[in-house]
Amino acid sequence: MASDSIISFFLPDELITEILLRLPIKSLSKFMCVSKSWLQLISSPAFVKNHIKLTANDKGYIYHRLIFRNTNDDFKFCPLPALFTKQQLIEELFDIDSPIERTTLSTHIVGSVNGLICVAHVRQREAYIWNPTITKSKELPKSTSNLCSDGIKCGFGYDESRDDYKVVFIDYPIRRHNHRTVVNIYSLRTNSWTTLHDQLQGIFLLNLHGRFVNGKLYWTSSTCINNYKVCNITSFDFADGTWESLELPSCGKDNSYINVGVVGSDLSLLYTCQRGAATSNVWIMKHSGVNVSWTKLFTIKYPQNIKIQRCVAPAFTFSIHIRHSEILLLLDSAIMIYDGSTRQLKHTFHVNQCEEIYVESLVNPLKISDQGRRNQESPQSSHS
Repeated sequence: MASDSIISFFLPDELITEILLRLPIKSLSKFMCVSKSWLQLISSPAFVKNHIKLTANDKGYIYHRLIFRNTNDDFKFCPLPALFTKQQLIEELFDIDSPIERTTLSTHIVGSVNGLICVAHVRQREAYIWNPTITKSKELPKSTSNLCSDGIKCGFGYDESRDDYKVVFIDYPIRRHNHRTVVNIYSLRTNSWTTLHDQLQGIFLLNLHGRFVNGKLYWTSSTCINNYKVCNITSFDFADGTWESLELPSCGKDNSYINVGVVGSDLSLLYTCQRGAATSNVWIMKHSGVNVSWTKLFTIKYPQNIKIQRCVAPAFTFSIHIRHSEILLLLDSAIMIYDGSTRQLKHTFHVNQCEEIYVESLVNPLKISDQGRRNQESPQSSHS
């Protein structure tokens, strides 16, 4: 293969970079072997971040992947565009190797951001930050807090202000009398945990996994530990470590079932008036400066063969993707695709369990952790 110096003779470096930024990960992995300068370019933090921005803005979702759990509890993935176009989902499923050797029902995908996935086995207190595209993973050190698996809530997201990926584990001691909540926050860049006590007094998060949107994690919440009636939306801000409660949109009845989810890059709510109802309303949250408003986006009409009893429980989250005039709805055990103009169902996939959407990226969790370690050590070495 021609060296990069020959290629640069015909093309300026800026144009070469622009071309490489628009290539898929599989191609970029091969081009890393062209030369040392291409390896340094493609693996540089600036290139990785710019590639993420371009793939995130891709409206065709060509780099997006959906992770499923099959009947053996193993993970499989499917390209998201195939869900819009293929009638037979099984033809597009591919095996994916989890860093946790043996996945069980206790193995959860906590969340995904920028191509990284947090996968955890809470009972074994085992967790990883994992990029399945480049098969790199970082095992989280054990938290010093004694997590109680019967009341764990968790979330995974990105702190842009510190260029850091963080995992949050919230321990609700359901079977203890003092109900003292412990919040554990892991930083990938420092490879360390921070433990906070007496957080969320009188606020009880309902869904297991917080939904990450624009720097914050969101949960539905109640005012009683044994009450599943949704009263508010509770958020955690990764940048400043603060909690905030948001009011629900003024719709629905007191016995409505409310799920928190994502539509594109916006926080959304799925309102269902009662268990087994034929329709749900989709609401989307918009920011205007410091003000927050809710707007009803559309109504989903469920087909008769879809059992949504489990999906409307507040513990479950959902995701909606819109491409052209098509609407893709991902529930816990069903995937539905609608014609956006007629709101008529086009086809439905039944799955064992939808886990998470991720975007292919070059983000290496080991490099981020190693870079953070070197930055911590450098001030000490300068004084020695």
